[in-house]
Amino acid sequence: MTSHIIIRRYPYEEPYHIHIEITASNGNFTASTDIYCNVEDLRVIGESLISFPQKIGDIYVYEYGSEDPTERWYRYFSLKAYTIDQSGHSALQIKINKNEKEPNEGIATFSIKSDPSEINILGKLFVEFSNLKHLELHWGIDNCLFEKHIY
Repeated sequence: MTSHIIIRRYPYEEPYHIHIEITASNGNFTASTDIYCNVEDLRVIGESLISFPQKIGDIYVYEYGSEDPTERWYRYFSLKAYTIDQSGHSALQIKINKNEKEPNEGIATFSIKSDPSEINILGKLFVEFSNLKHLELHWGIDNCLFEKHIY
């Protein structure tokens, strides 16, 4: 199985808020969650990934929610881009916590190795996706956007 990220948009209080389903895989692990976030978050993520990395040791992190049960967040999602060596090789780390109790719990953390140029492509896809003209973003397999859901 190929490493990939698929994001599906479900219109919700647009153009300000958005409901998205995120599925990510590194070929060995796959996890999925949904979050409700600001549309602007998509653009900020994209612009940050387009210019990643600026230097060795760069890290970019987007976080939604909290894993702390006292904060009572619906979900926790983290996307971290980071360099893994002095040559600039990079990876994306995905963290998902469904914030549910047994037997419905779901927690995942894994990384997807990727060239910086591929992370930059993901950034461009995020920026275009933030224009709300597409319902799906696919990265890692075919790097494209779809106006309809592909199931």
